[in-house]
Amino acid sequence: MADEAFLRDFFENSPVGFHVFGPDKIIRAVNQAELDILGYRREEIIGRKKWSDLIVPEQRAQFERHWKDISTIGRVTNLRYTLQTKTGAKVDVILNASARFNRAGELLNTRGTILDVRHLKQARRSGKSGVREKTVLEQHNQALSVLLANIEVEKETLKKNIMTNLEQLILPVLRKLKRRGSQLDQRYLELLERNFLGLTSSLGMKLVNPRWKLTAREIEVCGMIKNGLATKTIADMLCVSQRTVEHHRNHIRKKLGVTRIGINLNSYLQSL
Repeated sequence: MADEAFLRDFFENSPVGFHVFGPDKIIRAVNQAELDILGYRREEIIGRKKWSDLIVPEQRAQFERHWKDISTIGRVTNLRYTLQTKTGAKVDVILNASARFNRAGELLNTRGTILDVRHLKQARRSGKSGVREKTVLEQHNQALSVLLANIEVEKETLKKNIMTNLEQLILPVLRKLKRRGSQLDQRYLELLERNFLGLTSSLGMKLVNPRWKLTAREIEVCGMIKNGLATKTIADMLCVSQRTVEHHRNHIRKKLGVTRIGINLNSYLQSL
């Protein structure tokens, strides 16, 4: 079974370019093969560049159409793009990508590969492109499929390991403390237990996303709301007034864009 070191090595040292885009279209991870094609350093790409920044300007409208496809259908295959390297050189590539969604159907990120096909153009000019191009594309798609399958296996293994350690080593201690503590201590320990059980959830990473502009206290309140705590309980635990908690709730709703009356904040946070 693949382990984390294997997957990291596979991603970083694959002969084809690999990248991960966030839902904001910004590159979150990129391997060395893709950096070599682009001519950029890693710190010049991660968190800074979008695919539209790296392709020739005349293909940006094409990218927007393809982004819509991958955001709805979940996969795009064998797309032709021309990258513009840091030095201004142009490189023809083939892009394959797939999307990852949460339970609410919202896009979490996309995973893609690029293949430098300059040598295929040379083969085409010499009349030898057909079989060679088909073979390269098959290898490209197979590499992406293997990587994605191994990532899913490793992700499930990691979740199981975390939950096993929690259930055997941490939760028994918490439950003993709950039996001995004060009523307020018990509430804190109950919240801690629930947060531990949700450790494999991606909610925390989503809430710290700069686009929401949530404060540290608002993120803390989000965690309490998600765990089903009432306004009075939250106020008692934070040693603030209920009015202050309601103020936080209203700010959270505005920042997350859930200001409509019919939307339950607890349910919304559960869906993230």
